[in-house]
Amino acid sequence: MDSLIWFYGILGIVIGSFLNVCIDRIPEGKSIARTPSHCPLCQARIPAYDLIPVLSYLLLRGRCRSCGGRIPLRVLIVEVLTGMVFTLTWIQFGLSWETLAISLYCSLLIVIAFIDLEHKKIPNILVIPGIALGLITAVLLRLDDVWSYLIGGGVGFAVLFLIAYLAPGSMGMGDTKLILFLGVITGFPEIVLLLFLAFVLGGLTAGLLLLLNRINRKDTIAFGPFMALAGVIVLLYGSQILHWWTRMVSG
Repeated sequence: MDSLIWFYGILGIVIGSFLNVCIDRIPEGKSIARTPSHCPLCQARIPAYDLIPVLSYLLLRGRCRSCGGRIPLRVLIVEVLTGMVFTLTWIQFGLSWETLAISLYCSLLIVIAFIDLEHKKIPNILVIPGIALGLITAVLLRLDDVWSYLIGGGVGFAVLFLIAYLAPGSMGMGDTKLILFLGVITGFPEIVLLLFLAFVLGGLTAGLLLLLNRINRKDTIAFGPFMALAGVIVLLYGSQILHWWTRMVSG
């Protein structure tokens, strides 16, 4: 069993390399399959031996072999992060359809989070298929509780849509679509926990950036990454957190 955990974690690292391709190309409308990997600075094609996840970045010290240009640190972060998420998913759910579904959800959330972080947008080409995937898996894997996931999507969408309506410019429609996706994959009441975590994480980060003078009060920061992070936490540990909270409240 331990060997399967390691295998799944390494699989996550490999998938993380593909997620980097998606993060780079989807915002620009480029193919993620047909175009060979190349350096964005010198356009040199990257050989296969420089495409080994994590290891190639470390051996090249984060630079292109051809031109010496810096490879974004995000490349390493996404590969390691995806490997960690896959490992934690296997530890939580083992060999199951739940592991496959949550791995797909988390991979999609990682791509969405980093695109929103870098481009301040959440592409429909990612979030709309995500909503469809969430609805399909809710029916296939959780038919006895499917209404919980439909309510989760409705509650999440209603909350952010209301905020966007009452405070124009505070939320984009991409955020409301993303929370709909998150609602149909986490369900109710988990979506309430997700919203709480997202607002706390976003608020703490904004406060820290203000203290460090990295932003001013008129600046906006992407909310998608905080929703995505909260989504991963809730997917992996939401039921345990809610159970712990219920016990705390009830004494």
